[in-house]
Amino acid sequence: MRYRMGSVVSKLVMVGLVLVAGFVLRVTYEQIAYPSKPAVAQADLYDCASFGSQESAQAELDRDPSDPNNLDPDGNGRACDDYAYGAASSVSASSPSPISASPSSASPGSGASTSASAPPKPQQIYRLFESGGPRNGPVPLMADGECPVEFPVKHKGFCHQ
Repeated sequence: MRYRMGSVVSKLVMVGLVLVAGFVLRVTYEQIAYPSKPAVAQADLYDCASFGSQESAQAELDRDPSDPNNLDPDGNGRACDDYAYGAASSVSASSPSPISASPSSASPGSGASTSASAPPKPQQIYRLFESGGPRNGPVPLMADGECPVEFPVKHKGFCHQ
């Protein structure tokens, strides 16, 4: 009798393992068979706050027009057009746009904007804390555990003005 009980338990364990293996194989097959469907961890990587300007968000929308990040919820073709970027948009004006990054792709009769054919502006040097971050803190401590000059007050592990 005892031998039979162990045999039944081992059979149930084997059936359970076969069912789990079947489920794992089915999920793996779904991911291989439908690769255009994003995985749960990859869906919605960005939102409008992830970008420093509307132009940066537009570049991401232009890169992937299927808009998996919902940067254009109203579907008008403009990413984050209702999001207020504030002072951060003035800093991003010096960064190259996708159009000006590859001037060879725009031919004279292709209808490219005039900014693509304009000569590049000289790069300006910005201080780190003028890059659209917080104006009065908190900012994390520097690598040496101290606060930068712009945020001299250390409080609860962060730096403030």
